[in-house]
Amino acid sequence: MAAVHQLLPAAAPRDAITGQAFAWRDLLRTWGHESEIVAEFVHPELAGTVRTLDRAGRGLVDDGALLLRYALWSATAEVALSASGPLGLCYHNITPGELLRDYNPALADLCDRGRAALAGFRDKVAALVADSTFNASELREAGLGEAAVVPLLLDRPAELPRREASTEPVVVTVGRIVPNKRLEHVIKAFALYQRTHAPEASLVIVGSEVGFESYRHALDVLVAQIGARRVLFTGPISSEARDAWYRRADVYLSMSVHEGFCAPLIEALAHGVPVVARAAGAVPETLGGAGVLLDGDDLPLVSEALDELASSSATRAGLYDAAERRLEALDPSVLGPRIRSALAPLLG
Repeated sequence: MAAVHQLLPAAAPRDAITGQAFAWRDLLRTWGHESEIVAEFVHPELAGTVRTLDRAGRGLVDDGALLLRYALWSATAEVALSASGPLGLCYHNITPGELLRDYNPALADLCDRGRAALAGFRDKVAALVADSTFNASELREAGLGEAAVVPLLLDRPAELPRREASTEPVVVTVGRIVPNKRLEHVIKAFALYQRTHAPEASLVIVGSEVGFESYRHALDVLVAQIGARRVLFTGPISSEARDAWYRRADVYLSMSVHEGFCAPLIEALAHGVPVVARAAGAVPETLGGAGVLLDGDDLPLVSEALDELASSSATRAGLYDAAERRLEALDPSVLGPRIRSALAPLLG
């Protein structure tokens, strides 16, 4: 059977795109295909597991079919376009540079270059895949045509826990400390909730600030200025530590203005954490009716939503029912055949 290898800019532990590459590699091998992961930059923890884009790695790129995971401009795009075999493109979305430029202009430029370079894949790909219809619409606008939409394949607990909220609610948000997440809105909404409803509530912000240290500093200043208490930034932590926070959390809050899928929303649902989220990007599609969606940044409304989800047993029960339905639709037994169908032009 044909070899199908995957190419990505960087491979790192606890990275969502890297996680997808491993999940799809395992599926490809189960289907009988030789499959390796090649990355331009490989974290030391993954050395030997992910191939570096050196001479041997470039040899793999030309050995059979290739799937490029595209989420940032890098040399991997040019390598993929020059590969000799059939090419697939899996688009994970790229944050518009304008959302990042104030804190990391170099990365913002790479993002804008990556978005502009999408047009270079016109008529070059045999298989076109997107995590969401939101992402697929960007591929269509770039002239690449219609993509097969396949949501992320995520590990999660076997059963959905149904928990009553605690008397000292924990609000959690997970993801990189980056401006498009609008963590300043998360902190302000939480401070209002803490002041008006739950004085003993805590906010836990899980994620790495690397590349956005100045944004993190601005958030620290904000916490002090508005007098928010019990706000914890965990920094980068293991998947096990992250999941421990999910198990302690009573409500998940997202105020992000741009998401191509947003895996933490599904992780939260799977751990029994009801979700309040801004209805932006692919967030409504990701939740699939299993959370409370709010338009814009009406912080008093967000505060009231946090209180409702943290205190109402009836509301939590209804959201747990909706979460079960959403998680069933994202089960590996459902997504596996969709992945295979999307990759059919590469499988030979």
